[in-house]
Amino acid sequence: MKIIIDTNILISTLMNLDSRIGTFLLKELNEHEKLSCYMLYVELFDKKEKIVRYSKIPESELLELLYLVLKKIQFINEYQISQVSWNKALELTEGIDVKDVSFVALTIESNGILWTGDKKLHTGLKAKGFTSVCLLEELQEKLNK
Repeated sequence: MKIIIDTNILISTLMNLDSRIGTFLLKELNEHEKLSCYMLYVELFDKKEKIVRYSKIPESELLELLYLVLKKIQFINEYQISQVSWNKALELTEGIDVKDVSFVALTIESNGILWTGDKKLHTGLKAKGFTSVCLLEELQEKLNK
């Protein structure tokens, strides 16, 4: 299964490696293809101070952890996503959070599942009929079937 990793999943992992999200990402998803887009890097840099503050580990250790986590994710250049997928993603994210359009477009393009911790995005996409989005518990359930 292709699982698209949203920024908040990675941030949650970095802030608390031993959290349910961190453990699931780093230990339980090894058999699955993990994808994300380069927008994740932009959002990580934007939230860098918050991540350093809440992780409570030295920045050098945090950067090592970031490196180890990023190695487990295949990054897809947004230019490889078709215009059809972009248009559908724009439609879906309009009125919810257009900053997540890249992740939704990649999900559509790859026929994957978007894993997010953003409840507003999750609820909004589901309300628009987009079912390829999961919170942690839903993803665990799908993978255990």
